[in-house]
Amino acid sequence: MDRAQRRINRRLAIAAIVLGGAAAAVSAVLPNGKLARIERRADCYVPAAIPPVETLADGRKTVWLRVLLWNVEGLPWPIRSGREPKLAKIADWIAARRRAGRGPDILILHKAFTPEASRIPGAAGYASIAPGPALDMKRGLPAAKPPAGYADGAHWWKGEGIGKWLDSGLYIATDLPVAVTTSESFGDDSCAGYDCLSNKGGLLAMLQIPGAPEPLYLFNTHRNSREPAKVGIARAEASHRLQTQENDAFLAGLPADAAMIAAGDFNNYREGDKSGRFADDPAFRLAGKGSGFAARGVPMADIAAWQQAYDLIGYRSGSALRVEPLSVATLFDGKNGPRLSDHDAQYIVFRLSWRGDAAPMPILRSPCPNRK
Repeated sequence: MDRAQRRINRRLAIAAIVLGGAAAAVSAVLPNGKLARIERRADCYVPAAIPPVETLADGRKTVWLRVLLWNVEGLPWPIRSGREPKLAKIADWIAARRRAGRGPDILILHKAFTPEASRIPGAAGYASIAPGPALDMKRGLPAAKPPAGYADGAHWWKGEGIGKWLDSGLYIATDLPVAVTTSESFGDDSCAGYDCLSNKGGLLAMLQIPGAPEPLYLFNTHRNSREPAKVGIARAEASHRLQTQENDAFLAGLPADAAMIAAGDFNNYREGDKSGRFADDPAFRLAGKGSGFAARGVPMADIAAWQQAYDLIGYRSGSALRVEPLSVATLFDGKNGPRLSDHDAQYIVFRLSWRGDAAPMPILRSPCPNRK
């Protein structure tokens, strides 16, 4: 081996040691994604804890559901610091609303990476808490095919190709009977930039409303960011399209006419949102803001709705279960409450309704014994 080759090998060895040391140092200060993860599955439900079924003037049965969507900015040091007090305020506010009987029936969280963030649904006392993909979950479905040259453009110093250090940060929590939950991570090569450090993906829960003729599906996802990913815009957009395709593959097993509420940190109206299951389904609508706190149902392409909030909720009615938003409120935005996160909270009230003579579906979870 000549002298030049030895110098090259020595430099490569030094670079490997420096990289390994840096990775070990950062890993040592990041929270343990497995320890921060919380999961709770209720085998029964308390009838008094869920919204009652009422009868409308036309004879239809109805239930009102309050849904809170919040990206709580539960990011660890060194990405963020000093988040613990504000995360505690978020947890305390939701818990206090619940004790007063005015809390959200369904809580949907994003970026709940740290123990202080993931404790929020537990502190509120929800019977069922479903987390998204775990830190070590691998995608089971085939990954979307990246464009030519996409894999070659990965850079470890931008967080790509060095593994997952955080879990998905996704949660769905509720007292309603949850028949089943499932999650699916995005492909290892479907991310871009620093977003690759977390194991993002999709989370799906099937709720059964006692008395309703069909289930309500809840979907939660967090797709790749744009500028915060710290890579080129074209690469971030390519990742967003790949993850949209992978979300669609995850939802492919659902009936096309399933009743659904789909929530996500979609990171604004992006290339991935212009195609796919939600964009191609004329029955799928966004819960946009109308006059005052009134909601308006709008298509995916409605730019005004996307400009009103980072995080949006969409919905579609089923063959026997009608889903419609009644009101939308933005909370903790500096006007309606102090800012507790870099994302505002979105509070949406939905009305579910069905024919009064429709046969109710069997409920897989029974009422809890001796608890009304």
